[in-house]
Amino acid sequence: MGHYVIRVKGTLSRDLTAAFPSLAVDAEPAQTVLHGYLADQAALAGILNHLDMLGINILEVTQVPPTSPPEGAGS
Repeated sequence: MGHYVIRVKGTLSRDLTAAFPSLAVDAEPAQTVLHGYLADQAALAGILNHLDMLGINILEVTQVPPTSPPEGAGS
């Protein structure tokens, strides 16, 4: 499972963002940011394909690195 951030051009309507219930949505000026945890690369590919089929311009896709405790923590 990985945490992904998908930035798209424009502000997506509620109807469009409702098509991605596994992702949180943050509207920013001239962009919409979808983010959340996806089970695997196939889930990510499915969302990207869905956005493409809707004609939405994908600006950026980023995988957020997992956070881990600093070395020596808990020792």
